[in-house]
Amino acid sequence: MIFTFDPGEPPADLEREEALAAENEVVFDWTPSDEPFTDPEQELSEEPEEDDTPEESPAAPSEPQRRKPVTSMKKSNKNKYLIRRIIALALLCLIILIPVVKLISKAIQSKYVTTENVGPLPSDEVTVHRVPLYYDYTRPAPETAENEAFFENAIIIGDTRVVQLLPTYSIGTFSKVLYGTAINVSNALTYDCVDADGVEQTFASALTERSYGKVYICLGLNELGWSYPEVFEEDYDALIDEIKRLQPAASVFLLNIVPVDEAKYSNNYIKNSRIKEYNDMIMSVAQKHSAYCVDCCSGMSDASGSLNGSYSSNGFYINETGGQAWWKYLATHTVDPEDYEN
Repeated sequence: MIFTFDPGEPPADLEREEALAAENEVVFDWTPSDEPFTDPEQELSEEPEEDDTPEESPAAPSEPQRRKPVTSMKKSNKNKYLIRRIIALALLCLIILIPVVKLISKAIQSKYVTTENVGPLPSDEVTVHRVPLYYDYTRPAPETAENEAFFENAIIIGDTRVVQLLPTYSIGTFSKVLYGTAINVSNALTYDCVDADGVEQTFASALTERSYGKVYICLGLNELGWSYPEVFEEDYDALIDEIKRLQPAASVFLLNIVPVDEAKYSNNYIKNSRIKEYNDMIMSVAQKHSAYCVDCCSGMSDASGSLNGSYSSNGFYINETGGQAWWKYLATHTVDPEDYEN
């Protein structure tokens, strides 16, 4: 008789026990490790040591985070490019607009402007001084018959010596006399001069308030101490040009420098030799501008070329006697352009 054994289905309790055993099974990993062995009980008993290792750097940003600065930089560059374009366009507009504005202003403004530096508003027909055909500008004004009426429409400007040509001291009179202590050919138009009544006025304003037939200039004494004498001639040229612009119909007379009496007066730069040098330049300016040079130096000096002793008490300032002699010399050395037409 043969017996067969059929194990059949394992009991449920057995399966449960095998599952629990598998969960509690300890698996030992014998893979070699570089870390030293430490006893777990020893780790619990020992105090934790401070970790001197540096902190780990934060994790690298993700791809979207890395793209943010690049995008911001692109926007910044774009803004700078736009700003540069705006500035360039603004400059271009200014370059174009400035000439246009100037042209428009010239078109709408008056042809003449009444200011101290430009001159009076002229009439439709501007009279210009007629240069005589046969007058010799290489020589001083010639001696003529005395003519005091010649100065009724004349203005004179000069240094303090011109005071002696005021009506109080001289036998004749100019229509207007202006003088200044520190006046020279460079500042003559803008210097605050004094007239016969003691009222301050600039030469430019006097030339713009009315028309004159003659303009007399007596400058050069204050310039004798200049380091560069050639500047005197250059500035005198510019002064004559401006006078002719402001008074185009007037005849211009340049008085050369009256000498000093070196026996009574001593100065480092005011010397008769220096005065002669400047008088030669005044003559040159007169020739260049078709102006009349009046040789007051010869008329007021003695045989030695110094200032006549009776004309000054200190050898420099002209007294009343000298003022009368000076005026008489001017009245007998006039120029009428009509006398040199034929």
